[in-house]
Amino acid sequence: MSEINQSDKELVSGKKGIFSLPGFPLVIGCIGKNLITVAAISMVSFDNPPLIMMGIVPKRYSFELIKKIKDYSINIPTTDLLEAVQYCGKVSGRDVKDKFEIAGLTPVKASKISSYLIKECPVNLECKVVHTLDLGGSHTWFVGEVVAAHITKDYSRSKAIMFWPGEYRYVGDVIEK
Repeated sequence: MSEINQSDKELVSGKKGIFSLPGFPLVIGCIGKNLITVAAISMVSFDNPPLIMMGIVPKRYSFELIKKIKDYSINIPTTDLLEAVQYCGKVSGRDVKDKFEIAGLTPVKASKISSYLIKECPVNLECKVVHTLDLGGSHTWFVGEVVAAHITKDYSRSKAIMFWPGEYRYVGDVIEK
């Protein structure tokens, strides 16, 4: 095995390395009029059943709500919703009764869960919690089965928002199809 010259790279902490990974900020709907912005998310299974894992820091108000009600909605925002995305990530639902109203978003009753969907988001996924995982570390993970999905007919991934800690970005060009 040949060695690769790594002299142009700096050895950093694992935490700094993790912050190099891009994420997609998603707005999570909980029971009532609470919303939280998260980027800690992973697809667990694409089929039979479709599962998504979403991490929340246990001290967050949304954590309490999801743990209690055992469902949540995942709402994919577009670039024109950036201010609402930022607001939902900064303000606690403990301090605000209706984040939808203040963020300028419209709550929509879901078809199979008790949490609301966001009308302005082109993709809404209804998830029922099937597992809760505490693996140590900063986040507890809710594995949700996607029991319903709603996608706007003209949805374009190019309007999605990317996130690296401290900065939001546009999604780039398609390299290959």
